[in-house]
Amino acid sequence: MEGIVISPHVNLRTLLGLLKLFAEEFARTTEVAFRPGYFPFTEPSVELHAKIDTKWIELGGAGIFRKEVTHPLGVELPVLAWGLGLDRMAISALEIKDIRLLFSRDLNFLRQSIKRL
Repeated sequence: MEGIVISPHVNLRTLLGLLKLFAEEFARTTEVAFRPGYFPFTEPSVELHAKIDTKWIELGGAGIFRKEVTHPLGVELPVLAWGLGLDRMAISALEIKDIRLLFSRDLNFLRQSIKRL
């Protein structure tokens, strides 16, 4: 799930609040952590982590678009951006080790996975 917010009233605090809300709603957890991250189009950049059951899972990354990205497009306002991988929560729920299995054509695996959710 990806998104952006463009507004003169947003900042890093706004972004962290949105990410925390997403983690609470989608991962059903109140234990959320942010770590510094690097993404070439945003500064500052953060990684969103949530504790699901007993494991910390990286849910995605986010940041504020750099002016070098937004100015050529005529955007002068702050732009928050995020990309969250709901597939990471599925890995935890299904207890699988390889993310590629989620995109597999193995019908037996897919049928068993649906039953486990």
